[in-house]
Amino acid sequence: MSDDATKPYQTLYDLASKDAERDLFGTNAWLAQEAFRRATEGMPMSTVWFEVPLSGPPRFDLHVAHGNADIHEHAPFSPDAMDGHGELLNWYASQPREGDGLALAYDVGDGRIEAPAVHANVNAAKVFDAEGFFVHVGRPEAAELYRDFARRLPESWHIWYFGVHPGRPGAPIRVDCFVDKSAKRAYATEPARFEEDLQQAGFAVEGSTARCVGAEVAMSPFGMELQFDILPDGALGQTMGVSAQFPLSAANTARLLWEPTGGAARLMEFSVRSHVADTRWRCIRDTMFSTAVQNGSTLQALYCVPVFAKFRVRADRFLDAKVYLQAGAAGL
Repeated sequence: MSDDATKPYQTLYDLASKDAERDLFGTNAWLAQEAFRRATEGMPMSTVWFEVPLSGPPRFDLHVAHGNADIHEHAPFSPDAMDGHGELLNWYASQPREGDGLALAYDVGDGRIEAPAVHANVNAAKVFDAEGFFVHVGRPEAAELYRDFARRLPESWHIWYFGVHPGRPGAPIRVDCFVDKSAKRAYATEPARFEEDLQQAGFAVEGSTARCVGAEVAMSPFGMELQFDILPDGALGQTMGVSAQFPLSAANTARLLWEPTGGAARLMEFSVRSHVADTRWRCIRDTMFSTAVQNGSTLQALYCVPVFAKFRVRADRFLDAKVYLQAGAAGL
């Protein structure tokens, strides 16, 4: 493994984990470093997300995202780029500049990085060749399943990203939708409206847990996203994710949300009451930083801040809670 290839990532990880590695990140940091190397061959410094569960053994999964502009500007790629997805990158670079790039997600916490998930971050793009994406990830039959799901979505839901999880049982199609502000306000006061929209999308609501989690996120001051898995027969899996999206800001501002009276802290207390988080969420504040470093002749800003809290529900049971930390570099 080249030290130069992983140095940017290692710098971010060291800064984010220095006061929280034992409680949040666990012992698989070396595997995440290898995943980063594989996901970035032939690409400039990428944005990374640390996916941190709030209960159970300390661990994390790693997401590596390549932005739209970087993919277009650095094409063509060799076939082995982005962990063997060079042709996907080249196809993406041939498309209109809609959407927001591609990402790989590695199950580092489970010790598996051989079959990463592949996501297209479409960001509600009006023009995106979903069929082309599925062809280039080896799942051409998935295009129709995706289109069927997209056609039955409520008007207030907009697809943020979709992709495939080849290493997961059943190899589901993952789709994430963000909810517009008017629907979010309605869900906060009318849980039945949330249930109706879930059923329209094809998610079978069992009991009150989904409504409870949806109402909690809808009442927060943050954006709302919903995540589903489409199974090979077109049905939705039993697991649904409900996420609160935090504003992307400098570390000093982001920390305010995690103070005792902050909106993020209130969501964390909800997860503790729901028995899917322990006190480790208090370590999230220790992971945040914004700093400037000299990189040759240029000055770069390095940062790490929380961008999502995700709560998962399965068969009327509150399954787990996670926080996603976004880290990266930007020119100054």
